Amino acid sequence: MSQFLIIAALVVFAFACRTFENRYISKLGWLAMLAATYLLGYFITGSHVAGFGALVSWFLLPWLEILGRVRKLRFPVESEMKHRYPPSRDLFPDLQELSSEAEASGFVEVEDTGWKWDETDHFMRLFYHKELRAQAAVTLATQADFAVSYVSLTSRTADGRTFTTSNYPFSFTMKFPPDHKVNRYTSAVSFDDLLASHADFLAANAVFPETLADMDAETLTDHLTKDMRVQIDHNLREGVLEAAGEGFIRYSWRGCVFLWLQVVKDMIRV
Repeated sequence: MSQFLIIAALVVFAFACRTFENRYISKLGWLAMLAATYLLGYFITGSHVAGFGALVSWFLLPWLEILGRVRKLRFPVESEMKHRYPPSRDLFPDLQELSSEAEASGFVEVEDTGWKWDETDHFMRLFYHKELRAQAAVTLATQADFAVSYVSLTSRTADGRTFTTSNYPFSFTMKFPPDHKVNRYTSAVSFDDLLASHADFLAANAVFPETLADMDAETLTDHLTKDMRVQIDHNLREGVLEAAGEGFIRYSWRGCVFLWLQVVKDMIRV
């Protein structure tokens, strides 16, 4: 009975920690859940090996999703970006607030755009800051019943390099080409905070205002479309993606391993 109470206490403590916004307390909750899983395996069998096996099962669970669904998905090589109407407030309640923050920082709204294929839907509201020569995108990505919103800031140099700062909360599902550097700043508390991180990111890479390309705001969608195709081509070369019939691609087995490692990194990070 005491063993059950120990496990129950750890589970309750884990869920309690997950209610806090502080990421370190959240990490503590995740560690408590791992400890409860280990003890469950150990108490049932009396074997530390079984306890360790139960703990490891958490990191093998993503394979069920990857093998059962992701491996079967087919994506078009070309995804057309076109004008979109904003999602409803119920679906994207933060859109107006994030847009106001961007405009307060000197960005001008350009257009609402995005792309959709099967269950995957990306809505993007694009902004441009002429003085900073920077592009901002407020994005809502949905897939089936899952949705995540994030903000990205992108600067492009005259010699063709791209630098992006984003508060996207998960590891990326594809590799970026060598000339596209990404700064993940998931702890941003505001648009200005993200903008400050982006400025530091550019400075750390010796990118100065005079080296940035001055883009035509009306061509932002064209740049994004090109970025997507360049990234897909890079992942095809890297073996993360493979051809899956005329005009379609899918994750290769090597790509499935890459996805699994990305998920594990997120689990450890959280």
